[in-house]
Amino acid sequence: MAEDRFRSGVQSRRRDGASDASDGAEALSASQRVGPLIEIPGLLRELGADPADVVDAAGLDTIVLDSPESRIPYSAGGRLLHECVVKTGCQHFALLLGQRIRVAHVGLPGQLMQHSPTLGAALRTFVEYHHLNTQGMVKFLLEKDGVATFGCVIHQPGTEHVEQIYDLEVTATLGIMRELCGASWVPERVLFSHAKPANLAPYRRFFQTECRFDSERTALLFPAALLELRLPKADPKRIRDLQREAQARDDFGLVFRLKRSLRTLLLSQAASCDEVAKQLSMHRRTMERRLKSEGTTFQEVLDEVRSEAACQLLDTTGIPITEIAASLGYAETSAFTRAFRRWSGAAPLERRRRSQVVPSAKARSSDGIRTTS
Repeated sequence: MAEDRFRSGVQSRRRDGASDASDGAEALSASQRVGPLIEIPGLLRELGADPADVVDAAGLDTIVLDSPESRIPYSAGGRLLHECVVKTGCQHFALLLGQRIRVAHVGLPGQLMQHSPTLGAALRTFVEYHHLNTQGMVKFLLEKDGVATFGCVIHQPGTEHVEQIYDLEVTATLGIMRELCGASWVPERVLFSHAKPANLAPYRRFFQTECRFDSERTALLFPAALLELRLPKADPKRIRDLQREAQARDDFGLVFRLKRSLRTLLLSQAASCDEVAKQLSMHRRTMERRLKSEGTTFQEVLDEVRSEAACQLLDTTGIPITEIAASLGYAETSAFTRAFRRWSGAAPLERRRRSQVVPSAKARSSDGIRTTS
């Protein structure tokens, strides 16, 4: 049987006596570290836009982009990228921004990557602690049939402009991979969980490989054997110190961890109560009892995660509804349709029709816009 291992960014260790602090965790789930976004003002100026106007239009204070350690609401990240597109007229702004991102931009998880012994250890560690930077998205690493899939999915309900967020994330991920594996490294394929853009040239120029749109996930695909690559800055002592620091910050509630686990397990068709409890290092009955004490159930959380995933795929991709249903674990499309009506009050097809809107900013020709490929 082919190996099919799935790793999500979910805290698998359980610290005895640790409080769930569910209310605080749910609040944190909507925030993100500024990190790479500090590169936005410089890029805006190069494209002839005033950073202050852009940041103000996104509902933020310009000062938040002065420090990578500042935090903003997760929803503001998508708005900010959208306003960058509107003010510059450059539809592939997120790709240009992503090319400027390096390991140093991603803080503590990035340091853990740099000092890991192998590429596989680096990516798994990044997956595990990525939520310290961004609580609205989860990273994942999937290995199957000799192919590694390293990517991300947004799980924060109601996130807008996910196309821009995904473009930034996958472009930044490629830059980080090239920093670890060599500047000439190219993935076998790149997946995007949004519709094909009108102008494919910037995507082809930067990724230099097949770009496939209308996917249920956004990710880089490459030979799994590369995960054994030894990294030159490996430092076991430094890793231990950084892990202690990361674990001290990692005190998120059960519902938060459950949502992240479910969102990634849906990608591998393994989002069962037993499998989630195993990932969270808890007995199923213990997990159910603690969820009840927090006023929810496993099924309610699963429905919320499925609803958000369905809305994203309906709004931003052309994936057939039958395939969306299957990707969310429904054996029959009719069962998915009934569930979606219960969640949203409308049929999936109605939701898709309403979401077909004309972009608010026209694409600028790629001629004259500098890219680093």
